[in-house]
Amino acid sequence: MNSRFKALLDASKQLQHTYHPFFFRPESASDMESIEALIESGEVVFIHDELYGQLHELIKMKSPSVKIKEEDYAGLISNHLAGKELDKYGIWVYYPWNRRLVHMLDREEFIQVRTNRNQYKITGKEQEILSTKKIGIIGLSVGQSIALTLAMERGFGELRLTDFDTLELSNLNRIRSGVHNLNVPKVVITAREIAEIDPFLHVICFFEGLTEDNMDAFFTENGKLDLLVDECDGLDIKILARYKAREMGIPVLMDTSDRGMLDVERFDLEPERALLHGTIDGVDPKTIKGLSTEDKIPVMLQMLGIENISLRAKASMLEVEQTINTWPQLASSVVLGGAVGADVSRRILLNQFHESGRYYIDLDELIADKQTDRIQVVEKQNPFSPLRSDDMKKIVSRLHLPISSTDVYADQETIEKLVTAASAAPSTGNDQPWKWFYKNGILYLFHDEFRSFSFGDFKKSASFISFGAAYENLNIEALHIGLEPYYELFPDASTEKLVAAIRFKKVGATSDQMLLKPLATAIFKRHTNRMMAPKGVVSDDMLTRLKTLAESIPGAVLKYFTADQELRALAMIIGACDKIRLLNPEGHYDFVHREMRWTNEEAERTRDGIDIQALGLGNSLMAAMGVIKSEKVISAVNDLGGGNALGMLAMRTVSTASALCLIKLPGYSLKNFFEGGRAIERFWLEATNLNLAIHPLISPLYLFSRILHGNGEGLNEKNIQELRFLREQFNKITQSSNDDSEVFLAKIAIAGEPALKSHRLLLEDILVVEQDN
Repeated sequence: MNSRFKALLDASKQLQHTYHPFFFRPESASDMESIEALIESGEVVFIHDELYGQLHELIKMKSPSVKIKEEDYAGLISNHLAGKELDKYGIWVYYPWNRRLVHMLDREEFIQVRTNRNQYKITGKEQEILSTKKIGIIGLSVGQSIALTLAMERGFGELRLTDFDTLELSNLNRIRSGVHNLNVPKVVITAREIAEIDPFLHVICFFEGLTEDNMDAFFTENGKLDLLVDECDGLDIKILARYKAREMGIPVLMDTSDRGMLDVERFDLEPERALLHGTIDGVDPKTIKGLSTEDKIPVMLQMLGIENISLRAKASMLEVEQTINTWPQLASSVVLGGAVGADVSRRILLNQFHESGRYYIDLDELIADKQTDRIQVVEKQNPFSPLRSDDMKKIVSRLHLPISSTDVYADQETIEKLVTAASAAPSTGNDQPWKWFYKNGILYLFHDEFRSFSFGDFKKSASFISFGAAYENLNIEALHIGLEPYYELFPDASTEKLVAAIRFKKVGATSDQMLLKPLATAIFKRHTNRMMAPKGVVSDDMLTRLKTLAESIPGAVLKYFTADQELRALAMIIGACDKIRLLNPEGHYDFVHREMRWTNEEAERTRDGIDIQALGLGNSLMAAMGVIKSEKVISAVNDLGGGNALGMLAMRTVSTASALCLIKLPGYSLKNFFEGGRAIERFWLEATNLNLAIHPLISPLYLFSRILHGNGEGLNEKNIQELRFLREQFNKITQSSNDDSEVFLAKIAIAGEPALKSHRLLLEDILVVEQDN
């Protein structure tokens, strides 16, 4: 390395924390000698002497009503100098970080000229008041913009800046600086620019950021702050600083650089005011210290209110730590925040504004095309009406099914018991698509298509899996009490509304009673278990028992996947399918409006769907759920080509799996889906008895059906191509055929019991018993 180059590099590093300029007065012989020494040493690279122009402005400013001729200025300036030479007037200021020596008016005249254009938006008296005020700024993205705007208006006498960070290249999208300042502390960059605007402003830098150790000094040293501006990312400091500000009666401002939102808390006027307007009740700053950017999101959403955040910001939150490192900010928003923050700061300090609250200058709303919202909720109208008792009676009345002499007529109490067991079966999104009609010793299972109509129920496959599981519960419960059911699928060839006719006989010697009877105790215990627990080992004996039960249904095949490579690959496929489903307008609508129950009250009232609390999500993912409820957000994510976070839940879920399993039958038919549902339920009840956690991960199976058996119905071309690729990968891992009926893909794990389980419809809403003729 060239020695001169190295010397320059070392010199610049030594100036890394320098932000105070040096003042030299011409009347001081020692000061002038120092200037000469600087020049001789080569420290001064540029000399700027535009004092004559400044005096020109000063003379003009003093007599605004007089039209001074240009040729008269030389004499007026000479009179003002009163015999002093021009280079002996004013003050010389040296900026060591850029090696510039600048000749300027001294303090009083400099301030007069520099603030002249503030008159009378800021009066001279107001300017004097502001010069006595002390402002603290935490965080220097928006904070830098506010600081520089305040400096330009001369809106303070002392400014305390705190930020522990240095400038990075990615900061230059919003922080006003240059590449020569990369890796320079942000506090230094801001303080230097203020000094270059006005060297007489007093700026103090806290290089380590605001901490519990230096908080007292920041708030009180050299006099108490008059105003705190909070623009930091540290949520714990954000809260702790407000406790301190409230304790000391200091007002707080915060700009979010989103929708032009400015937050004002007048702790000086309201000493008991709740922090951040009561939005952080229950948030302990100690527990949120050190959170990852992703994990900060739910706290930020709670703090700001999800309804108050812009559409693009919500969409971006789904990309944090996926396709972007942190939440985005734009220079336009930051500069707007600087203007609004400085304006409100001035009015608070001048006792011209006294309110607390949140205020919005949303440019997307204020300056917008005069047109209706282009983002429309895609609601596919349900073409079905709820299945009524009269509908079932009408279909049954035209049937004349024979009754065998060996058949048993179950009484109403027994039927109610059996149907109650059947309705405890799993169904997609807990839609419970069944209705039951009992007459003349035959129990009819009907499909209430109004309940099952959804993007997930492609060609009724999901419903028939549910019917098979419900029948198997009924079968096991019947065997337990000494009856053996048998069914006829589609007894009315003219309609698929009637799924099956079920008759009963006494348990025979060849029944599955010995194999299935132990499962009866698990019928009402079985549940989807989404609890996350450390990865455990499931014994080969347990896996063998599960396989035996699943494959006791003729044709059913159960395959396990336990190798890390297989699990990761399947998790990526599941996650990609979850993303496709949630970004699909119909799939998203079903998820939000048909499947999820967003409050406990809604879940208890409808007695169907999935209670959001039952998902067992952490705060971050619960916050994400709140974001993706919005059709506008999903549309924006689609437009941006994002949404990777929508698939990450699958990666998280599979990461603690002991195994994944796939149940399938050869041949694609509704009968196989029905029989597959029976295999699922036998498997799941046995897993329940073994205290294993089962979590279905079925989005690939339902989406693959659309490309294998429906020409991509309901999907765009991009989705179709992606699913074809995913299907190829899936077949390689699972050794599946495109003609199979794949009924179940699930996680097997060891985990504790969830606090919430899904509700079931009341018996009176799903069963009709008609007395025998």
